[in-house]
Amino acid sequence: MLHSHLIRAYCKRKLYVKYSPHYQERFRFRLVKATLLLTVLILIHTAGMMLLEKMSFGDSLWLSITTVTTVGYGDYSASTWQGRIITTVFLYIFAIALLAQLAVEFFDYRALIRNKKIKGLWRWEDMNDHLLIINTPNDNTEQYLYNLIEHIRLTPQFEALPIQILTRKFENGLPDSIANKGVVHYRGVVENNRNLLNINVSTAKYIILIARDATDAISDSLTFDVLSRIREIGTNATIAVEVARDINRQRMKKLGANVIIRPIRAYPELLVRSLVAIGAEEVLENLFIHDGDHMVRLDFSFKEKVWSDIVCRFITAGIGIPMAYINDSGVQVNPLPDTSCSGTSIITLIKSSQSVTVQDAEKCLLPGI
Repeated sequence: MLHSHLIRAYCKRKLYVKYSPHYQERFRFRLVKATLLLTVLILIHTAGMMLLEKMSFGDSLWLSITTVTTVGYGDYSASTWQGRIITTVFLYIFAIALLAQLAVEFFDYRALIRNKKIKGLWRWEDMNDHLLIINTPNDNTEQYLYNLIEHIRLTPQFEALPIQILTRKFENGLPDSIANKGVVHYRGVVENNRNLLNINVSTAKYIILIARDATDAISDSLTFDVLSRIREIGTNATIAVEVARDINRQRMKKLGANVIIRPIRAYPELLVRSLVAIGAEEVLENLFIHDGDHMVRLDFSFKEKVWSDIVCRFITAGIGIPMAYINDSGVQVNPLPDTSCSGTSIITLIKSSQSVTVQDAEKCLLPGI
């Protein structure tokens, strides 16, 4: 009864102190102090049982522990009035109350930590060699992050990496669709050195810096600021950044960005591919530029041609690099070299200065050439 009463009384005390920034440090100090005091009370009672009840050290300690934990097996007990007074004062009044206080504070502290982790207020100090996603898009944030992380997890190089997001969003916690993929977040503005330190940018293995707005040049200013802060802190991470304006690419590169790519919200996998194979972003983006390399489709029939032979013949004839062929099953992209191919079209990559015709392709694949 005394045990339950003390717990209820303790729970009614004001709880606002747990929101203090120094609560964690004070709890650790109180925990150590209370544990030491509890140990002293148990040892005093043990000594009292040895002296007054003539018990051995082992039996006295066993009696003290079973009493203070309210287990009470009844195999040992104090029989003298002096021993009962010591048990009442040191264990029933002080030790049990102290243990109850410790238990309540411990569970309260664990609940606080869990709440901080859910709401993105917890610093994961032991997180190293992780992948950081800094910033999030203003629009369709959840769906974009889900698609991005989905492709990150499908990539063997990243499938087991811890992932953390620094964002000002998700104040009530990450959506389950994202959190279930082993992702945590830290909530705060990205243009803040303290927040960058709290997500351990110095020990990250990869950093992805997302543009808030895919078309707004102001997003580039924010990206530039964050890159400057990361460089000031120091990191060996491979850094990929989204840039809305091509004119800002060189500025980002000078600050240490390894991958620079335009924001492509519908295909976040392009960003992931670029992080795996640095430089691939330039190849991919070049295909979308009007005056860059581009694909052409050449419609003509061919039968039982080895793919490696097709590629060699096209390159030798100067009519591009075949990337795929089309047959009744659809588009066959980058088949294995020894694949026997029959189809109705070939898609080839050519330079902007080139002009390729169907007749060039048909002539290229004639037997004996």
